[in-house]
Amino acid sequence: MGGAGIARENHENFLGQLSLIDWFRRLAACGLAFRAGRLGCPLDTRSKIVTADQAREQIGSNPAKWIAGNFDPLLAAHIRHLRDLAVPGHLLVVEITNSEHPLLAQRARAELVAALAMVDFVVLANGSSAAPAPADAVFTERLVEHVLQRHREEKS
Repeated sequence: MGGAGIARENHENFLGQLSLIDWFRRLAACGLAFRAGRLGCPLDTRSKIVTADQAREQIGSNPAKWIAGNFDPLLAAHIRHLRDLAVPGHLLVVEITNSEHPLLAQRARAELVAALAMVDFVVLANGSSAAPAPADAVFTERLVEHVLQRHREEKS
């Protein structure tokens, strides 16, 4: 099929890009679907990473949950836990604490967590946190134990 005969499903041009009209339609729909993370909304999730003061200002008088943890590494168990904490009508703020021997830099962990649709804001903790969230430590301990067990099994 030549260029003129290419089917243009979803109003895509031959470069595979959205037409300008469809791009604006999606952009307008983003206001409705932003929280749902649908429609391919052009959102740089790094904009969800804010200071603690900015998060408090954005929260204002709205109900919110604030959870802290290392998220190092970010595990499926973390995501399930955050999903369970996400309540309609409440903002979810995740504070990324410093770990003693991080696998990933704090900023990289913050960007991963910010990419999760259920998270509204991510805050980088300054200095050492008093203590990571108990659930966060449990998830990481389980992973380490699993890896060590697998390593022992391979050696024997």
